[in-house]
Formats: sequence, structure tokens, C-alpha cells
Amino acid sequence: MPIKLKAKDYEDVQVMSAVLQDAIAPVCDMMFDTDEKNFVMVVHRLMRETAQSDIMERIRCGVNIRGVTMAQLHGINLNQQNRMLDLLAVITDEQSMMFVFAGDAKIRLQLQDWSMVVEDFGEPWPAQCRPCHEGDSGFGAQGSKKRQ
Repeated sequence: MPIKLKAKDYEDVQVMSAVLQDAIAPVCDMMFDTDEKNFVMVVHRLMRETAQSDIMERIRCGVNIRGVTMAQLHGINLNQQNRMLDLLAVITDEQSMMFVFAGDAKIRLQLQDWSMVVEDFGEPWPAQCRPCHEGDSGFGAQGSKKRQ
């Protein structure tokens, strides 16, 4: 079942971070509109809520943050349009939000009177493997740590 969530504070973003953990974010699907103060990206979200034993699915998910006054990138080259980033967490405080990706890549957004919406769209598809994190007992469902 597709999700649609809205965040307005730190506690809401903690829920968003859990929902978006292990999403794959294509660099080509990120945009910051300075005039509208809007940051948008589309990720391939891992649907943990529908997982059945070793079968998991992914779905396209729009992430829209309004009230962004500045966006800073670390370890991300926007010219690498084919690059896929593995989202680890979303962290926020009163004035900023940071998307933390594997490989020390980060997007830091300066915020003012902000809101965040996360909404699934399209049809889900089978994930190629189950993500593996430090402390996990082994490889993903397909015997590989490779993402899909």
C-alpha cells in the first residue's frame, strides 16, 4: 500500500528517516528550486512494511521539502547523473536537514518555516536483495550485498 506522510518537526523526520532508510537515490532525480525554496528528489524506497520472509519490493517515492533557503552537497557531483546513492538516514535540527548517504555523501538543507512530504507513486517491483548493515548476520536474500 503506498504511503503519504508529512513532517513538520524533528519527531516526524525520525519517522521519515526510518521509512526512507536504504532507499536508492539517483543523482539525476534531485532538484533544488532556489526561487520556490523547494528541494525535490525521487528515490526507490524499500517497502519494509510489505516484506514477506525473504521477498521485498521497492517503489518510487517523491520527497519534497519546502522552505529550503540553501542546499549544500558533500561527496556528490551533480555531473555524475547516473550515480545511485544509498540513503542511510535523514537527520534534522531546528534550522537544517541532512540526508546521509553511504560513502560519506551528504545533502544539507538550510530550512526556514519548512515542511516535508514523502509520497509513493507508481507500481512496486521486486528488490534484488535485502540490504545488509553492520551488525547484520550476513548477506541479503540473494546472497549479495549489491543494491538494486
